[in-house]
Amino acid sequence: MGREQVRDADAREPYEVSLTDEAVYAYASIASDRIYERVGELIDTLARFPYYGQVYEPYYTAARPPVPCRVLFCAQYGIYYCVDDARREVTVLAIEDERRDPRRRFSANSV
Repeated sequence: MGREQVRDADAREPYEVSLTDEAVYAYASIASDRIYERVGELIDTLARFPYYGQVYEPYYTAARPPVPCRVLFCAQYGIYYCVDDARREVTVLAIEDERRDPRRRFSANSV
């Protein structure tokens, strides 16, 4: 992405950012105030820079989300989200403690 594209992206309206119920629950469960605040800052950053995170391509098939997504890391947490450019929306799918078994990341039994 060139400088012109970055400037153009900066001038556009921010994306709407929402969290799934699972993400809200996980976010509220973060014990450290410092990490909680930093995760919140990263989520807010996604409104202006929705492609800030990297494409999530898990090694384990069982760790694949139901839709293609991206991930940002903060301490031991991964913030998993998808971007809808047509609707200018970012949806945070999950906030996961990366110390957990990655093969259960997006399964119904992961909670």
